[in-house]
Amino acid sequence: MPAGGAAGPPGPPRWTFASPAQRRLAIASLALALISTVIAVNAARAEPERRSRTVVAPTPPAAASVDASGCPAPAECEVRSRAAELDAAFARAFPGGRVLDVSTTFDLRDNRGYRSTLIGLIGAASTVSVTAQCVPGAPAPAPRLDRSNTANTDLAGNSVIEFRQLSVLVPGRPGCGVAVLLRTRGPAVRFQDAALRLVRDPATQLRP
Repeated sequence: MPAGGAAGPPGPPRWTFASPAQRRLAIASLALALISTVIAVNAARAEPERRSRTVVAPTPPAAASVDASGCPAPAECEVRSRAAELDAAFARAFPGGRVLDVSTTFDLRDNRGYRSTLIGLIGAASTVSVTAQCVPGAPAPAPRLDRSNTANTDLAGNSVIEFRQLSVLVPGRPGCGVAVLLRTRGPAVRFQDAALRLVRDPATQLRP
């Protein structure tokens, strides 16, 4: 600076390091800090990954001329909110259960039943549904038994079972059969023996 001259404005600060190795170390440390921050933010925002497998209760196969209520095309039917045989069988299998919905499709000409359904509550968020069907001319259904579950994957990568399901079909006479879907909350295997007793109860089968 010239003698007696006024000092100029200070320049921008200069970041200096003793060696190129120190500069490389500082840059690497900063990059690692930024990467760690991004990973932490993304982990906090991540939603659990859902992995689900759902089994639909199989219903006994029916002739193509059967409508959605189970009524064959030549018949005149009425759906009523009762199914005495299913009510009694459900009470035997699940004494502490509660019927949520029940119905039967009847032929108006001879009061014959073609399809009966019942949905019951058997525990906290656990349900069982049963469908009995018998249609003249329908093919004989094949027996079936499937077990599955609906699971979530948490943030730690662990598989957490949310629901267990049991799907069973027991054939009766030609064109007749009973299907049950049991859905229980949580990982514990519960109510499966009772559901098997229900679907195998002879009283649940409709008469052809």
